[in-house]
Amino acid sequence: MSRLSLLTPPQEKEEIHPYRRPWRSIAVESSVLFLTAALLYFLANILGVQIPIRFHLVLGLALALMPAALWLAFSWWPERSVPQPRRRLLAVALITGLAANAVGIPLVEEFFQVDRWLPLSSAISRIIGYTFTAGIVQEMVKYIVIRYAAWPDHFRTRLDGVAYGAAAAIGYATVLNLRFVFDGSPSPDVVAGRVFDYVVFHLVASLIVGYGLAELRFGLPTPLFVPSTIALAALITGIAIPVRAGLVNPSFGLEISPPKFLFGLGFAAALLAALSLVIAFLYDSAERREREAVVE
Repeated sequence: MSRLSLLTPPQEKEEIHPYRRPWRSIAVESSVLFLTAALLYFLANILGVQIPIRFHLVLGLALALMPAALWLAFSWWPERSVPQPRRRLLAVALITGLAANAVGIPLVEEFFQVDRWLPLSSAISRIIGYTFTAGIVQEMVKYIVIRYAAWPDHFRTRLDGVAYGAAAAIGYATVLNLRFVFDGSPSPDVVAGRVFDYVVFHLVASLIVGYGLAELRFGLPTPLFVPSTIALAALITGIAIPVRAGLVNPSFGLEISPPKFLFGLGFAAALLAALSLVIAFLYDSAERREREAVVE
């Protein structure tokens, strides 16, 4: 038996991928957040389950930290089990959170004071305003952190842009989640919806920034390519914030208004799904062109 096994050619097995595949982790984490928000909305607004106010802060903090916990469980921890784990993912998340709390959020809320003048502006003015304030500030903070904490030494494949972009998004969104919870201690269903929105908006924008850094590392981009990806990410943020606000506070002129919460939740989920597909296509196309160039 042993001789035969030595003489028999080894059977082809599935190739062991040396790196963790980040798209699967993003899908799992986002799905859990979406289902949690939908479940809490159903319990509070359909079944009428009322959680005592004294528990709002504790539950709100748990929900605010939930994206970070999911990311640690499904993204950071699995890196330990792959042949070539990504380094400094946790550092990128932590530094981004610290930078958001120390620089990003104070710039948007205290220096630009967007809550005082943008919500009352026209739709176009809000898009432009949020793009050149919250959008630019947030994406520049995340770009600088990834650029100097992980790039280029820790970028070994293009998909590293996805992994480090997601880490930066979680770090920034977690700080916003905590600030939202401490600002009035809202009900858990409201917190869950806002947490999902924050994570999605930061995630889709960070994936674009990560793509720009990946192409800067492995492709031959023009000098304006990376600034263009940062500007595009800021524009998406500038569009997403007022659109989400308009969906959550619609004026349909109906006797029975549709559930506003679900419009915002559905918009965030659709935005994540659509842009993830587009960005994944861009990554696949870049890798395919690189393989074809090697063959030629």
